[in-house]
Amino acid sequence: MPTTSVSDPIAAARALGPKIRELAPAIDRDRQLPRELVDAMLDAGLFHIYLPRDYNGSELDPVTAAKVVEEVSFFDGAAGWCVMIAGQNASFAGFIPPADAKAIWGPRDIVGGTARPIGRAVATKSPSDGYMVSGRWPFASGSSHATWFAGECIVYDGDKPRKDAEGNDVSRMTIFPRADATIHDVWETTGLRGTASNDFSAENVFVPDGHGAGFFVDPIQHPYSLYKAFPLVFTNHGSQALGVGRAAVAEAREMASTKIGWGGVPLRNVLRMQSVIAEATVLVESARTYLYTVTQELWDEYQSGGEGTPVQRARLRLATSHAARASIQAVDLLYQALATSAIMRKSPLERQFRDLHTAGAHVMVGQMTYEAAGRVELGGDPEFPFF
Repeated sequence: MPTTSVSDPIAAARALGPKIRELAPAIDRDRQLPRELVDAMLDAGLFHIYLPRDYNGSELDPVTAAKVVEEVSFFDGAAGWCVMIAGQNASFAGFIPPADAKAIWGPRDIVGGTARPIGRAVATKSPSDGYMVSGRWPFASGSSHATWFAGECIVYDGDKPRKDAEGNDVSRMTIFPRADATIHDVWETTGLRGTASNDFSAENVFVPDGHGAGFFVDPIQHPYSLYKAFPLVFTNHGSQALGVGRAAVAEAREMASTKIGWGGVPLRNVLRMQSVIAEATVLVESARTYLYTVTQELWDEYQSGGEGTPVQRARLRLATSHAARASIQAVDLLYQALATSAIMRKSPLERQFRDLHTAGAHVMVGQMTYEAAGRVELGGDPEFPFF
């Protein structure tokens, strides 16, 4: 169980900050989180922020959970990303029978995986009800420390895909232990190198029926309100970017306070530097305020028994994408203004620049979310998941 009280999970994340910052260069170099850091984050409960208390979790509200991700990301973007993804994957627990969920999410278990139905799950009655699972999935963040893997599959009855009442292929998330997965070391990227977001595969692995679910089809199995509020699970894509953006602004302030610019003028006295610091600050802070405001408003709706209006849900997704985009704009300004000081690998700003641009490539904060939100604003359907 966590050794740090979850009564103040943000403080628990902040307390790990010096260790995370110290290990940040090694995280980037080795393309994974060091085991000592994984253990410390498990002790602090950071990988279980989206699990209910009776499933060894913190059962946080989405604003607090997002701020935990932001705090870790302030010290290292890859570490924050791993906390974020572990939390998102923990939301699968809401659809799984409680006994099975507790077996998967033990006190020191972390689930990695991919919500993309590109695997194959053949229904079987032997050795018991379940599925023989095969496939290869990309982008399994945390693959270096995950103890279980979740791979979404198309369900087959024999050689034919199972169909629902509308004639669509039936999909199912299947969860199997690390021992049954093969990790493919392919994560060679510009940024977020330490997330170890490698491919994983399985070949004819038996997965019991209870170790998986059909999301948005199977009933929710736990009363934790977040499991009824899936759009809120993805708020932390925005908070992860904001944490890195805040760190970039802080780093630039420090550099401007100590560096002597052209002609022997301290950078802090250069008008352009002053302007850039101000603009980067307001980009990050205004996006942060908007993200947490709309997140809280929609959470309050769910807590009162509703689910918000389509516009409220769309604006949450919009605020999430805007937080990522604003953070990228801020780091770009700072990177350009600090010129050769920013391009050196010893500079945290160099890594923050890479991490933010890599995070911005994720579909959950990409251009399609703006298009989907715009359709809702104009009275249409989003035509995009998790709205």
